[in-house]
Amino acid sequence: MSAKVSVIVAIYNVEKYLKRCLTSLANQSMEDIEIICVNDGSKDKSVDIVKDFTKKDKRFVLVDKENGGLSSARNAGLEKVRTKYVMFCDGDDFYSPTMCEEMFDMIERDQSDLCACMANIIYEAHEELKGSDDRYYTLKYVGKKYVHECAMLNTDVSAWDKIFRMDIINKYNIRFPDGLNNEDFYFFNAYACVSRTITFLYRRLYNYVRREGSIMSNNFKAEKCSMDHMLVVERLFDFYKERGFLQKHKNLFWRQWLDGYWFSLRSSHKKFHDDIRKAGAEFLSSHLAENKPDDAGLLRDLECVAGKRFIYRARRKAKDIFGRGYVNINALFRRNKYLTDVTRDISMRSDALLLKLQVLESKGKK
Repeated sequence: MSAKVSVIVAIYNVEKYLKRCLTSLANQSMEDIEIICVNDGSKDKSVDIVKDFTKKDKRFVLVDKENGGLSSARNAGLEKVRTKYVMFCDGDDFYSPTMCEEMFDMIERDQSDLCACMANIIYEAHEELKGSDDRYYTLKYVGKKYVHECAMLNTDVSAWDKIFRMDIINKYNIRFPDGLNNEDFYFFNAYACVSRTITFLYRRLYNYVRREGSIMSNNFKAEKCSMDHMLVVERLFDFYKERGFLQKHKNLFWRQWLDGYWFSLRSSHKKFHDDIRKAGAEFLSSHLAENKPDDAGLLRDLECVAGKRFIYRARRKAKDIFGRGYVNINALFRRNKYLTDVTRDISMRSDALLLKLQVLESKGKK
């Protein structure tokens, strides 16, 4: 029986969770799958657990490599895929019994380039994110849709709740960015921008465990790696430009860049803020003039970042300056509500702030 779908499992020191993960894959209702287990230099007993499965089930394949991070592990798995479709599962998570079958059936039925489902989230940590998680991971669309900017901006970027076509991945040489966190953001958007259609399957088929010590958990701590959110978007700029998609996706890209920039500032320790602001201004200085967005408000926001630091300082102080009125204005004008909900940030979108300043200025003249 030849496999129709490959599932890549990235594994690093997850012996506590790994047996449950691999058992969920071994017991899938769709039997003609292969499970590529990539051990990314684990120092616990994870490899032994994988070897037990490879002895009992020929569908399991072990790829053993030195530690290089999640992107490196997934990329190593992609090199081994020979099937038409590929899916991903993290070693501390697990699939519902029919996930492979339902995802395969939907993408085949619709002949889509991509299919996305939803996730059940199991909280061992960060229960405070439950509300924002539900909003972020709940699908905003149902059924087969053409890929457009709104769909890209309002679909979660996780690799593990989707099924991808290997011919698209190979044609455009799409890989995860080595050495950077927020790797799913790059992979999803690079893949989506070269896709025509996506099917949204309104089913919670993936089981995602929020736990302390995971990469996602570390992303919510004030560490320097939070700058990766901006760096990953800048790498996406190169992908768009090299493949001739930048002109088509200029507005999309700059919205993504702004979100990455502000998220990097909010998520990092203040001692890294000057480095982030400097890197952001340099990137804009190099690329904005040649690739200006068509949206006047978006261009204004970018020019503020490229020029002075006023907007950043004002965002930090806005609540103190404007009081409750600031909160109300922010609620009306933020563009990407799902991101604001995730971060629970009190900062105002820069266009809302500028509008408020204009109102105050006009009142002062009167």
